[in-house]
Order: sequence, then structure tokens, then C-alpha cells
Amino acid sequence: MSLSRISCEQAHELMHNSCCQILDIRDPQSYQLSRPAGAKPLDNNTLPAFLNEADRQAPTLVFCYHGNSSQQAALFLQQEGFTEVHSVDGGFELWRQLYPNDIES
Repeated sequence: MSLSRISCEQAHELMHNSCCQILDIRDPQSYQLSRPAGAKPLDNNTLPAFLNEADRQAPTLVFCYHGNSSQQAALFLQQEGFTEVHSVDGGFELWRQLYPNDIES
């Protein structure tokens, strides 16, 4: 099973051209302060509900702080049957710099 890592630019294009699931695995306080537009929090508390409700065929983008932790989360989701999961390189820190208009708070 290979990990898909994509750039913020590729993630931005995917977000605007298809219906994707956007996940933010950072800590709850950071998520509350700001997050990629449309992102849902994913942690140990929200994981069971997400796995029950998610579309495993839809493109899924995983954000963390810098693009490291999201790789493990993406691999886990692949193991759970998600077919198109991408870890976003640079994470939310780079996203915030490149796309300040695509942030919610």
C-alpha cells in the first residue's frame, strides 16, 4: 500500500474541482482557532463516527501541522478501506500562507 502525498497546490485544486472530505488531525485547540475551509476534526473521539459515516470512495485530504503526522493518518485510512487518501505536504502551516482565503475560524 503506497502513501499518496500531494502538495498544497494539488490539494487546493482537488478541493475546488471535486467533492472531497477534508480532515484536520491537529489538536482541538488549533482546530478551533483556524482550519482549512470545510475541514472536519479527526481525533480518537471523532474517529468512530467518521468511519461509520464517511464515503470511502471520495477523495480524502488529511491535514496536520506540517505534513508529517498526516502521513500515518492517511495510511490508517487506507487500511480502513478508503480508496483515495492524500496526505497534504506542508500541512496547515503552509496552507495558511498560500491560501489565506481558504481558512475558517
